[in-house]
Amino acid sequence: MLQVQADIETNEVDQSDVYMLQGVRIYPNDRQCVLVGGLCVRTVDCIESTSNKGLCPTSAGQGVECCYELPVRPAPCAEHLGQCMDRCHQRLLRPGTDCENGQVCCVLI
Repeated sequence: MLQVQADIETNEVDQSDVYMLQGVRIYPNDRQCVLVGGLCVRTVDCIESTSNKGLCPTSAGQGVECCYELPVRPAPCAEHLGQCMDRCHQRLLRPGTDCENGQVCCVLI
């Protein structure tokens, strides 16, 4: 699973590649978006966008804006930051596409 981290002093992210989270494509996270706690995604993939536009200038030409809340879409369990398990609390269930033998995708906390 690909993880993106920000430097504690500069707040710069260590990875500029596109990756998937909860079935949504995440674009390079520009500093302005990270500072307000968002992720750079296509506007059609965003449930709740930030009030400020233009916080993702690196990918703006692709219809990308800073987003606070993503939809939960079917995806491999690891993209939901979860693991396939025999049982899970209802609030932690996600639509994992790779769980087998009656297992469910459960977010790891």
